[in-house]
Amino acid sequence: MASFGKKILSAFVEVTAEEKAVIKPGEKQIYSTPVAMVRPLPSTTTEKFEQYFDKLFSEANLPGPDYYEFVKMTQAMIAIADEKARYSAAFAGLGVQGLDKGKLLDTAAAYLKILETDAASFNATVDAALNEKVQAKQQEIQQKQQRMEQLSREMMDLQNQVQLLQIEVKENEDKIESNTGGYKISAEKMRQEILADIEKIKQYIL
Repeated sequence: MASFGKKILSAFVEVTAEEKAVIKPGEKQIYSTPVAMVRPLPSTTTEKFEQYFDKLFSEANLPGPDYYEFVKMTQAMIAIADEKARYSAAFAGLGVQGLDKGKLLDTAAAYLKILETDAASFNATVDAALNEKVQAKQQEIQQKQQRMEQLSREMMDLQNQVQLLQIEVKENEDKIESNTGGYKISAEKMRQEILADIEKIKQYIL
């Protein structure tokens, strides 16, 4: 069946389905191809997990009574308030079908192993998803932030250059205006002197 990690994470990110070993208590490892299934829509995340693990253990369950049936029996006897009485009653009911304490403990350990194997697969899937969907994006964010900082420094340099150019333009304008004004005054003075000389020449030289 599809791993816990792939099933849960597929609700958030795209995860590729792969074949996964299915190990049943007391059986050798076999392989099965995952079958597409509709995701349940539980009211809470806890219910989603419970449904997943129930299916995981159900598919690993062998014919005959074992720890899986024992758990189901105790759940069905929830009306019995005393836990010891509930456990004893469930065990007695399955005992007539051939379940003994040794098999109950052995199969409980087997289901625990199944859970640990699935959890390891989940953690590996989470790590891969974090690397692809989180860490890679964080690196991209860092690169863009560095680029923004570089552009910010370039903008500051350009602003400084603009300010220096503005100062230089103002100085050049002042120099040009000053020279232009001086030229006009001097030129007008020289013009008046020439005109005065012309009048004097006409008057004094016969």
